Amino acid sequence: MNISQAAKVSGLTPRMIRHYEKIGLLPGTLRTAAGYRIFDEQDVHTLRFIQRARSLGFSIEQIGQLLALWQDRERSSAVVKQLARQH
Repeated sequence: MNISQAAKVSGLTPRMIRHYEKIGLLPGTLRTAAGYRIFDEQDVHTLRFIQRARSLGFSIEQIGQLLALWQDRERSSAVVKQLARQH
Protein backbone atom coordinates (compact mmCIF):
# COMPACT_ATOMS: atom_id res chain seq x y z
CA MET A 1 0.00 0.00 0.00
CA ASN A 2 1.14 3.57 -0.53
CA ILE A 3 1.74 6.20 2.15
CA SER A 4 -1.77 7.67 1.90
CA GLN A 5 -3.34 4.26 2.42
CA ALA A 6 -0.98 3.48 5.31
CA ALA A 7 -1.82 6.84 6.88
CA LYS A 8 -5.54 6.16 6.63
CA VAL A 9 -5.40 2.73 8.27
CA SER A 10 -2.86 3.71 10.93
CA GLY A 11 -4.47 6.97 12.02
CA LEU A 12 -1.33 8.98 11.25
CA THR A 13 -0.61 11.62 8.64
CA PRO A 14 1.77 10.95 5.75
CA ARG A 15 4.02 13.66 7.20
CA MET A 16 4.26 11.84 10.56
CA ILE A 17 4.95 8.54 8.82
CA ARG A 18 7.82 10.15 6.91
CA HIS A 19 9.11 11.63 10.18
CA TYR A 20 8.99 8.28 12.00
CA GLU A 21 10.83 6.67 9.10
CA LYS A 22 13.45 9.45 9.12
CA ILE A 23 14.18 9.07 12.84
CA GLY A 24 14.35 5.28 12.62
CA LEU A 25 11.14 4.16 14.29
CA LEU A 26 10.01 2.62 11.00
CA PRO A 27 13.15 1.20 9.42
CA GLY A 28 13.50 -0.52 6.08
CA THR A 29 10.47 0.82 4.24
CA LEU A 30 10.46 -0.62 0.73
CA ARG A 31 10.31 1.67 -2.29
CA THR A 32 9.16 1.33 -5.86
CA ALA A 33 11.49 1.95 -8.80
CA ALA A 34 10.08 5.49 -8.87
CA GLY A 35 11.00 5.99 -5.20
CA TYR A 36 7.53 5.79 -3.68
CA ARG A 37 7.26 4.12 -0.29
CA ILE A 38 5.50 0.75 -0.08
CA PHE A 39 4.04 -0.33 3.24
CA ASP A 40 3.10 -3.87 4.23
CA GLU A 41 0.96 -5.15 7.10
CA GLN A 42 3.96 -5.28 9.45
CA ASP A 43 4.68 -1.61 8.75
CA VAL A 44 1.06 -0.71 9.46
CA HIS A 45 1.15 -2.73 12.68
CA THR A 46 4.27 -0.82 13.75
CA LEU A 47 2.67 2.51 12.85
CA ARG A 48 -0.42 1.67 14.91
CA PHE A 49 1.83 0.72 17.82
CA ILE A 50 3.65 4.06 17.55
CA GLN A 51 0.36 5.95 17.36
CA ARG A 52 -1.01 4.17 20.45
CA ALA A 53 2.18 4.70 22.42
CA ARG A 54 2.19 8.42 21.55
CA SER A 55 -1.45 8.71 22.62
CA LEU A 56 -0.48 7.16 25.97
CA GLY A 57 2.21 9.79 26.41
CA PHE A 58 5.35 7.77 25.68
CA SER A 59 8.27 9.80 24.35
CA ILE A 60 9.89 9.06 21.00
CA GLU A 61 12.90 7.65 22.86
CA GLN A 62 10.69 5.36 24.95
CA ILE A 63 8.82 4.21 21.85
CA GLY A 64 12.14 3.35 20.23
CA GLN A 65 13.02 1.28 23.29
CA LEU A 66 9.62 -0.42 23.28
CA LEU A 67 9.93 -1.26 19.58
CA ALA A 68 13.40 -2.73 20.18
CA LEU A 69 12.02 -4.83 23.04
CA TRP A 70 9.02 -5.87 20.95
CA GLN A 71 11.31 -7.14 18.19
CA ASP A 72 13.67 -8.91 20.62
CA ARG A 73 12.15 -12.32 21.27
CA GLU A 74 14.85 -13.09 23.87
CA ARG A 75 13.98 -10.19 26.19
CA SER A 76 12.35 -10.76 29.53
CA SER A 77 8.95 -9.31 30.36
CA ALA A 78 10.54 -7.61 33.39
CA VAL A 79 12.38 -5.23 31.07
CA VAL A 80 9.12 -4.22 29.40
CA LYS A 81 7.41 -3.78 32.77
CA GLN A 82 10.26 -1.61 34.00
CA LEU A 83 9.97 0.73 31.02
CA ALA A 84 6.19 0.94 31.44
CA ARG A 85 6.57 1.77 35.14
CA GLN A 86 9.02 4.57 34.35
CA HIS A 87 6.34 6.11 32.21
